Amino acid sequence: MNDVDPSVGRSDSSGPPNVVIVVMDCMRSDVFDAASSSGTAAPFLCSLRNEVLRFSRAVAPSSWTIPSHASLFTGLYPWDHGAHFKSGATLPPDVETLGEFLGRSGYATASFSANGYVQPATGLSRGFEEVLWAGDREFFFRFLADPEPSRPDLGGPGAAVMGILPGAKGPPTLETAIVRALSRFPPLWDAVNRVGARVRGAREGSAARVASWIEPRFASWLGRQPSSRPVFAFVNLIEAHDPYLAGAGLPVGLGRWLGFARSTQNILGWTLGRWTPGPNDLAQVRDGFARSIATFDARVRELVEALERHGRWENTLFVLTSDHGQAFLENDTLYHRFRVDEPITRIPLWVRVPGSSARGERGDRWVSLIDVPRTVASMVGRDTFGDHGARSLLDGPNEGTDRAVYSMTDGLGKEQVGEIPLGRREFLDRLEVAAYRGEFKAIAGPSRSVRLFGVSGQGPLGVPPSAPHGAEADAVGQLSLDALDLAAARIASQPYHGSVKQRLAGWGY
Repeated sequence: MNDVDPSVGRSDSSGPPNVVIVVMDCMRSDVFDAASSSGTAAPFLCSLRNEVLRFSRAVAPSSWTIPSHASLFTGLYPWDHGAHFKSGATLPPDVETLGEFLGRSGYATASFSANGYVQPATGLSRGFEEVLWAGDREFFFRFLADPEPSRPDLGGPGAAVMGILPGAKGPPTLETAIVRALSRFPPLWDAVNRVGARVRGAREGSAARVASWIEPRFASWLGRQPSSRPVFAFVNLIEAHDPYLAGAGLPVGLGRWLGFARSTQNILGWTLGRWTPGPNDLAQVRDGFARSIATFDARVRELVEALERHGRWENTLFVLTSDHGQAFLENDTLYHRFRVDEPITRIPLWVRVPGSSARGERGDRWVSLIDVPRTVASMVGRDTFGDHGARSLLDGPNEGTDRAVYSMTDGLGKEQVGEIPLGRREFLDRLEVAAYRGEFKAIAGPSRSVRLFGVSGQGPLGVPPSAPHGAEADAVGQLSLDALDLAAARIASQPYHGSVKQRLAGWGY
């Protein structure tokens, strides 16, 4: 195994550690760090940060759900695992997943996802014994507080229901038309949830939660497992995903709500180049995004409390992270998907190590989601997992500071290209790879062009300053070119293994 910081290790226990990975979908690192450091904004997360290793230089391997989750589960970059638009947005069956490895190692495994992409149709749930996932009903009609997940098939009538890219051919279904209208006019959607919650007599803030069945089903699953059997659970929470409710569904005053009612969120219009958010539109989505952390705070607390009730928390490796961030017109990009800009690639990453005294920020090295399965494997007695460059997050803070990490965006799927106007297509349909090392970031893109930037682990995320050419900066630029060439070669050599039309339902793509 790699050398491990002596202060990091498991407490004496009768078995291997439990593993729980929680993904806060779409959460960017700067907003999360600011909120989680405040006991007022997020009291539980503020207390939890005193128990974890925090990585301020964490990078998502991709700009959207499927490739990033695939990297989280396989320890591979998108060009190696193949679950991205250019190769087909499903995980091939011959790629080993963390769930499969831990299942063979005796773990009970379960996946509870508010994001409908983590399901059998995409291959992302492979290796989990129990798999539960949400659909559009849970996302849009939160006041119903469904006790059971809807588990829609992504190849069914829900395809492209959010309407970012039309995707599905033929006339839209009534369901599709209703959901597209709600996503374009969030005040109507918000009002339905608030009124519905009052009529049902639901508790305060219930309109904020997507897939409210996750916490009770997680606790019930824990209760069914023998205490002698370690568990591996994956949880996806999606409140930070666009489009947004007023105050992320939490209580707001009349004045704030009226400001929200005058706003529009039309991601399909933005994708087609027909709409740009105005100042009030942007202010409202930023506010909804930031306030979603209060919901994450409550939900993470309930997950931890369930682990405590069942006597598992002390021996649990707990990972709190995101699959990608979210942009609000930085570099003219809205939300995510099409760029490897800082607000999209930079994510929070917290790791609580059972029995360890190591805690606090470790900002001296760049880390990636591909390091998570490598970290888990190291605690279960396996030296490697996934990419040969993956490193355990439990290594000392200065280990691996000379390593580069990468993020890839894959543009449009084959069945989407023709639906986008030509001029807009040139902006959206790019294969780009970002490389991070030291104080530099390089983005290699169309025609093998390279842009160099100076980056750090602190402060708000926007468009970083351009970096001058020099030996160190140029070396990072070459790394990004090498990764881009590798990605392009792998894409060219692999058969297209998925159908975007059949596989992509909508959480905003």
